[in-house]
Amino acid sequence: MEAFDYRFDKIFVLKSLGESDTYADALYSETIEPCCQKSGLAKEPPIEIFDRGDWNKAIDKILNDKYRYPLVHIECHGDKEKGLKLRLGDNIPWKEMLDDLRRVNVRSGMNLITTMATCFSKENAFSINMSGLPAPYLLSLTARNKVEAKVTYEMYSVFFNELIITGDMYKALKRVERERPDLPSHFVLYTLPILFEDAWKGVPEKYKNKDEVVRHFFHSFPDFQTQVIKEESISRDEFEGYRDGFVRECNDNTINAIYRRCRDAFFMYDIFPENRQRFKMSDCIM
Repeated sequence: MEAFDYRFDKIFVLKSLGESDTYADALYSETIEPCCQKSGLAKEPPIEIFDRGDWNKAIDKILNDKYRYPLVHIECHGDKEKGLKLRLGDNIPWKEMLDDLRRVNVRSGMNLITTMATCFSKENAFSINMSGLPAPYLLSLTARNKVEAKVTYEMYSVFFNELIITGDMYKALKRVERERPDLPSHFVLYTLPILFEDAWKGVPEKYKNKDEVVRHFFHSFPDFQTQVIKEESISRDEFEGYRDGFVRECNDNTINAIYRRCRDAFFMYDIFPENRQRFKMSDCIM
């Protein structure tokens, strides 16, 4: 995995499970809490979430916390199509979950780490919006498909025992592979460059041709008109006609301009200039 600086100064546990689901409580009391006490890492008692209102309050609590680099662990049932399944029946679609996490990630300066004990949570990666929005997290450890509560408990018990004490993401993942080689196959790890490249590959597939790609992104970026007119050396009249559906042959320069605009927004280059060195991405489509 990439050698990024994975920073976290407080752990939040968001829990939306029934009373009979005891593994989440055991993970906190047996692993997270004692390891935090030993390492000095700040923690928050599990935040009980019953409905969408509770979820919104939990996100606001994280946003308003004095600690800047949160690690958010989510214990919740999940549905492949509907997203998070909250205790009282509310659903939070994957896309809406990502919108909320994105707010936290922006506040943390592209440092949000999420771990999910949630069935089908890998589906969140297929809901990434490439229309000029920042990334929803720096790293996410997710469940590949339907997974038993006991499996997530065993996985995260080993993982957090190493991560909280050493602060080393690589060592934590390797310890799971070493001690429980049967567990990693149930989970998927998404890091930012891989997430961006995978999400970008899906953009052209949504449209019939390059012209449709360009028209879509013209409407997505409020300041993109000036950029494209400058890079393409076209007139305002040509642009207006293009925006209104006039089809002309677009070339690779146009697509690369869109790619760079998506990349800059996704990695928040303008907001956090240091991210240009931290995440060195190509200037054109490979």
